[in-house]
Amino acid sequence: MRPLSFTVVLAGLLRPLSAWAQEPTFDWRWDMHPIWWPFAALAASLLLLVLFGWVLLNLAPLILGVVAAVLGIRWLTKTSRASRHDPAVAVLRERYARGEISKEEFEAKLRDLESRP
Repeated sequence: MRPLSFTVVLAGLLRPLSAWAQEPTFDWRWDMHPIWWPFAALAASLLLLVLFGWVLLNLAPLILGVVAAVLGIRWLTKTSRASRHDPAVAVLRERYARGEISKEEFEAKLRDLESRP
């Protein structure tokens, strides 16, 4: 009777294993525990920072070229505008030098002449 009782006891111990095998003990889901959210946000922000820095480094020559072109064109137009000879301004300077007009009149007329196309 001894082996029979050992078999019964062993079967009684192993019987719940079949029920445990059918229960889903490890349920794989794609959600994340809330404690990992700050780390995920930090990782995402670092990734965006690296990508943004990479884009800026690759576009830096283009950006610098555009800025240099704009500044060069502005400098060229300013020097050509200042160097052109305007006879009306020359006459105005002569009148001011002779004392025919005051400083206020000279500045007002000079502003008027410079503002016209």
